[in-house]
Amino acid sequence: MVKLSRFAHTFEVDGAVALYHSLRMKPVYLSRESYQSLQAWLASSFSDDFEHAPNEIKDEVQLLKKWKILSDKADEDDRVLTFIRDHEPEPAISVCYMILSEQCNLACKYCFLGNNDDEKRKHFNLESMSEENASKAVDFFVKQLKKSGLDFEKEKPVVIFYGGEPLVNYSILVYIAEKLTKLQETEPCLQNLQMSMVTNGLLLNEERIKKLIDLKVGIGVSIDGFTEEENSMRIDRDGNTVFKKILEKVSLCQQLGANISLSVTLSEETVKHREHVIDLVKKYGIKGFGFNIMMSSDTFVLPESYNEAAADFIIDEFKELRELGIMEDRMLRKLDAFSKAKVYYSDCAATSGGQIVIAPNGQVGICHGCLYDKKYFVTTIDDDDFDCKANEDFIEWSKLSPVNKEECLDCPALGICGGGCPLNAMYSKEGNTIHSIDTRFCVHAKKTLNFLIEDLYRVMQERSKHSE
Repeated sequence: MVKLSRFAHTFEVDGAVALYHSLRMKPVYLSRESYQSLQAWLASSFSDDFEHAPNEIKDEVQLLKKWKILSDKADEDDRVLTFIRDHEPEPAISVCYMILSEQCNLACKYCFLGNNDDEKRKHFNLESMSEENASKAVDFFVKQLKKSGLDFEKEKPVVIFYGGEPLVNYSILVYIAEKLTKLQETEPCLQNLQMSMVTNGLLLNEERIKKLIDLKVGIGVSIDGFTEEENSMRIDRDGNTVFKKILEKVSLCQQLGANISLSVTLSEETVKHREHVIDLVKKYGIKGFGFNIMMSSDTFVLPESYNEAAADFIIDEFKELRELGIMEDRMLRKLDAFSKAKVYYSDCAATSGGQIVIAPNGQVGICHGCLYDKKYFVTTIDDDDFDCKANEDFIEWSKLSPVNKEECLDCPALGICGGGCPLNAMYSKEGNTIHSIDTRFCVHAKKTLNFLIEDLYRVMQERSKHSE
């Protein structure tokens, strides 16, 4: 008998119905009449063979068959899932977070690293990364790239200068960037290297901005929103807000021609005021955006209502920003997976087994969110024999994809999700582990899929009208 796949999902779309396989990821749009005919046929004894489909929906049935939404094979779903799991990438390092200092000049109330928590702060290294460790860190990363097996004519390795606050140790940032630039002359794996920095911006000045431009280090400025009120949780060690000072630095970057992006942590206040984003984009010439959904921790818990509000905010701003030619990173990653009908295994380099984090003292870990206790820091920069493909922790993290979680298999957003944050999942409920579900991310993924399916239908309808 012909049946709907267990991975098939139905969406109401502006007077039509979309049928969608969460792992094949190609929506098929039917008129309501065609959908009713399909339902009637599937419920009848004539659905024993595809050839017996009613004439008025034969074309639609063939499309549904092509994308595995309909099947007459009992094991079809199992074979699709096995294929997807068998093609999950193994750990392969292409991203390196260089933690230049674990110290920060701010104490944001929600800091997922713990710089706002006096007890956690005691565990952070006081010493910044030395030149000796910086040199070893670069060599270690290059060795991991060579062991990765990736094609670096296509792949772009990434170095992200991070903290704490990376500009606390500006001289070492320059040292590493210059060393990597020099190595590009002899190391093929670095030919397409991208370097960027995530900073609160307060330690930027004209000299540093010009040097960063010269070194081709992208500047990503962290901010919580677009007004003083929205940034009330971004404070210094004395409890003072710093929003105006950050905007002064953003303005200076603009004046000097730096192509900066904003890393926007969506506070509860930020998601209430969508109109402020476009004003800031136009005023400061912002070209890149990344919206970050706030994370819970053992000391900071968000209400359930926040997840819905943040997901809606990201989608609404994506629609406005794309009109200005700006594509927000988080939405763009899901759009890319959806448009290519290619399963998105991981939304985080750590959960793909593709990331290393190098602490100032030379310890090497998987996730920068574990800096304060160094959990999942598994080796050091002196370990010449380290290979992530053989490391149990890297392998464990690389298997955290939703396609490997039974509780995720019935979700319509399975193929575009990529999973949330293991640390947020662990902290959101007592007894959780990194294998638990990051439920705040579920809301975002499902709402994004709804939007993508509706938006594609809108585009198809507009093109159809123009061709008439």
